[in-house]
Amino acid sequence: VYDRSDLIHRAIATLKTTLIEESIIVALVCIVFLFHVRSALVAIVMLPIGVLIAFLAMQALGMNSNIMSLGGIAIAIGAMVDAAVVMIENAHKHLERLGPGESRTRAIVDACREVGPALFFSLLIITVSFLPVFTLEAQEGRLFAPLAWTKTFAMAGAALLSVTLVPVLMLLFIRGRVLPEAKNPVNRFLIWIYRPVIAAVMRSKLIT
Repeated sequence: VYDRSDLIHRAIATLKTTLIEESIIVALVCIVFLFHVRSALVAIVMLPIGVLIAFLAMQALGMNSNIMSLGGIAIAIGAMVDAAVVMIENAHKHLERLGPGESRTRAIVDACREVGPALFFSLLIITVSFLPVFTLEAQEGRLFAPLAWTKTFAMAGAALLSVTLVPVLMLLFIRGRVLPEAKNPVNRFLIWIYRPVIAAVMRSKLIT
């Protein structure tokens, strides 16, 4: 008998580490580029719930946790937070332009409506990208199907959360003063580098 329990426990530990690392990276991105700590909580809260959806789907289909199925979730984690980060950044832009007396809630809702559909369908496109794996047969099909299933579950969960949970979390967490992009020294430095490059590219269209 080949006992794989130790290997699976190590795979679970790797998945936990990946979740923690991804949460830290998202928090740093939000702090450095948006100067708003609570905005990071939107993506950090969404991430484990998306993974939980994948595990619930696995349980419903009778799939077990093995190296390949956990690997599918680990692959999906990096893309799962993309929608939340884009939503947060767009909400900040709308709040920057908010006039005196205008509704903060309305600005966040408008920001979600602006990018929500595009983000939802972009995540669905990533979700179906692993569908060809399901056509594999015999040994390779049994080997890679769990990975394809769990990645599909995780990405589908992220797509659903991006248009349901994320807007609600944004209303709860994006409060207080929102620093305009022009006042962020990191953004100012990056824009200072970017503008001459894009200007040169646009002037030399044929060479580019």
